[in-house]
Amino acid sequence: MIGMDEFKFCPKCGAKVKATAKFCPKCGFSFAQFNGGAPDNNINQPQPSNRSGQTGSWFSNHHHRNWVIGGVLGVVLVIIAVTVASSIITSQQTQAKKEAMIQSSQLKESIKKKKEAKESKIEKKLSTEAVSVVTDMIQNDMNLDAECDDVTITSSYGGNQYGGYANVSDDDGDHTTVDVTVTNVKYENNVSVEIDSDGHDSLNNTFYSYDDDDDDY
Repeated sequence: MIGMDEFKFCPKCGAKVKATAKFCPKCGFSFAQFNGGAPDNNINQPQPSNRSGQTGSWFSNHHHRNWVIGGVLGVVLVIIAVTVASSIITSQQTQAKKEAMIQSSQLKESIKKKKEAKESKIEKKLSTEAVSVVTDMIQNDMNLDAECDDVTITSSYGGNQYGGYANVSDDDGDHTTVDVTVTNVKYENNVSVEIDSDGHDSLNNTFYSYDDDDDDY
């Protein structure tokens, strides 16, 4: 059975002819001339589908999607790298701060110890030099038959002044302790000692004066 696709119509007279006919049997029309000299085998050929266009579109979309995914992954990696780097920097800064605080504390402690050692040396020197000064005050200024055994500095008042006490005794075994203020007179390279009024009273009440000794004879 011959199908409809096996026939064609003459454009001149409209006669129905076979699809392979080159001339119309009715009017002699040349189908080859009508088709521009090219065979008309493609008249009833099925048109190719646009699969290449679809393939190209799929490839383009797939390629674009890969770029998007790659971009997102790149951003994520950058964020992770920045976060890790920031954490490391913060940790290093914290450690450096701790080390700086430790070094600062150690430096302060070292300075404090040096200052205390220097102050202790000064106090020891003043204590030694103050003994003869206190003895001179007791015997010459107060006219008492006693002498200073030692001076102990207990505190610093600032301004080269120190507070402490002096142990005083005589040959009879009498003894008393008086508060003293010792001043380091740097420009004169000597020591000044002050005994308050309570100290004077204690000394006068404890020891004999040289005048009393003269009266005994």
